[in-house]
Amino acid sequence: MFEDESVDVACPQCGQRNSLLVRALEEQAEIHFVCVKCGAGVKLEANEFRARLDAVRAELHDLEREAARGPAAKSRRPRKDDFNI
Repeated sequence: MFEDESVDVACPQCGQRNSLLVRALEEQAEIHFVCVKCGAGVKLEANEFRARLDAVRAELHDLEREAARGPAAKSRRPRKDDFNI
């Protein structure tokens, strides 16, 4: 679902945001890339990212399941004859 999306990763030296595909982070345990601004080599471990992505997917699955159930049955409004005094 998110494979074609990109994630911005800040360079630890200059702060430049470098875009990486989610697909690459899912497929590999480590990602090595070169910063487009300063040329620094950056190593990124994808384990934490994958754990958070799994949590987001689980929440999304729960929302989709809840939405598929439809609206809850509306309760009837109380009427004046419903009360005993």
